[in-house]
Amino acid sequence: MLKLNKILVPTDFSDGSKDAYSYATALANKFGGQVDMIHIIPILKYLNESIKKIGVPLDMDKDIYPQILSNAQDRIAKELDSAFPSEIKGKSYVKIDRNPHDKIVEFADKEGYDMIVIGSLGSHNNKLLKGSTAEKVIRRSKVPVLTVHEALQPEGVNRVLIPTDFSTLSISALAYAASMATSFGTSITMLHVMELYGSPLENLPKGEGEPGRGDLESKNTTIINKITKYLENHNLGDEKWMLQEEEGVYKLKPVSDPSRSITFNLVILRGISAHYEIAEFANTESDIVVMATHGRSGLSHLFLGSTTEKVVLSTDIPVLTIRPKK
Repeated sequence: MLKLNKILVPTDFSDGSKDAYSYATALANKFGGQVDMIHIIPILKYLNESIKKIGVPLDMDKDIYPQILSNAQDRIAKELDSAFPSEIKGKSYVKIDRNPHDKIVEFADKEGYDMIVIGSLGSHNNKLLKGSTAEKVIRRSKVPVLTVHEALQPEGVNRVLIPTDFSTLSISALAYAASMATSFGTSITMLHVMELYGSPLENLPKGEGEPGRGDLESKNTTIINKITKYLENHNLGDEKWMLQEEEGVYKLKPVSDPSRSITFNLVILRGISAHYEIAEFANTESDIVVMATHGRSGLSHLFLGSTTEKVVLSTDIPVLTIRPKK
């Protein structure tokens, strides 16, 4: 089981940023952590320069920012009190920085947070601008980032989706997926998209795959073998797990307690665009997407930047992004 002792929720007090509150609450309740909030006041360099030009006797640092800072501190303290129950409520922070996303990433890393939970729609509340801050946090953060589009629904989380490009790094998302599935009592589906103009699976190393069998069946076997090998060499969290087939259904089981199990599904699709197929599948077949932010380059920068950011922008499903350790 992964530990989420400290969860950070950035807020700009908009409805979009408030979507993250219910997810942070559910995670803190399941994993026993606390929730802190942070608000970033952007540096108004242009206003400071304008005031100097017109000769107004005001100093941004001495006159303007102290008042803005005081108001923001009062507001976020009230927001924290109203958003989270006392047993998981942590601290509230207000910072001033030119780039809110950089300060969020820096603060989360420096203070040892286990996860950032952020609304993908900020104060602009516009899908065309969706991800302007969240997208940059995903790109730069070493801490796992959960981006959400709407508040947690009453039915909760029942299906966890892991997109994979067949690389070891993308499979490493299993650690977080297994913890989510165990805590919420869900199944896991691993999805691989075979792009029509090339996919890592189209260029398998010699000896992998099984010529003579159906194309998808062969790739299914190859991925299952890859996952099995990964589990032999890596723990999921602090436990050793194994993948077993029972009456045509795959099950993930802890080696120490095989009576516990998570239903594991593998889906392979063909499509022109990996992120489009992932988003379409996620919108109808999952409640949360767990993605590694590195992968083999067969799907153009998979998953750092290109695919992950496009999935976050294209789906209404929460997306948890993890930057695996080297």
